[in-house]
Amino acid sequence: MDTLDFAAENGVGWIRLTRPEIHNPVDVALRTDLMAVLEQVRNDPAVRVLVITGGAGAFCAGGNLHALQEHAQAGPAYWQRRINAGLRLTDDLLNIGCPVIAAIDGPAIGAGFALALCADMIVASPRAKFAMAHLRLGLVPDLGALYLLPRIVGLQRAKELVFSTRDVTAEEARSLGIVMEVQTSEAIEARVRDMAERMAQAAPTAVALTKAMLNASLDGDRQSAFALEAASQAAAFAAPEPAAQVEAILGKRRPAFAGLRSARD
Repeated sequence: MDTLDFAAENGVGWIRLTRPEIHNPVDVALRTDLMAVLEQVRNDPAVRVLVITGGAGAFCAGGNLHALQEHAQAGPAYWQRRINAGLRLTDDLLNIGCPVIAAIDGPAIGAGFALALCADMIVASPRAKFAMAHLRLGLVPDLGALYLLPRIVGLQRAKELVFSTRDVTAEEARSLGIVMEVQTSEAIEARVRDMAERMAQAAPTAVALTKAMLNASLDGDRQSAFALEAASQAAAFAAPEPAAQVEAILGKRRPAFAGLRSARD
């Protein structure tokens, strides 16, 4: 692909953005390639965790300004179609039935920040910085950022970050709950690899159902959440993994989806 490389190993799919010289912009080419990879992952049961990274010193610094200039005179209908296409990518990332980890070792600006928010977890290096920079261009945040950001940092702080367009360091992002961990640039990939390979050992049906329930938990009422839990657990019991897991445990064999209880195991 023109904008990224994709490879899978040990149950983990690695998406590496490959245009750091132009800051890995979120443009039509990247969106097309990402959606193609997500379709591949959905059809490959061997991929149980997905990692997105921009490589050393890079992640994604937003939209392609040359493309924006080229289409500056396009009418509202064009931009609505384009934004809706971007939102389909957001939906695909949020709804894919496996954990998604963003490993960020450079700027995540504008649409790049929004792309990072689509991950279930973000691990960043001190070189990472985040900014909702859309208003610098007279534009509103897109790729679902105005839906996702308040759910992480709260409404008041989300407004401050959006209206100020200021840069946020990795440590501040961690304190706000945007970033889960800060690791050195030298250690970040090894740390994410360890996390991802451990998560890949969990039963995939239960992981997909659990992720869907967690994603829905902030948008529904308690009774809806309880109903979804009951339906999801019924679906989990109908899958082959629980019976095999219980049989292995009772037979004192290592289950197929053993997981690891701690970093020392």
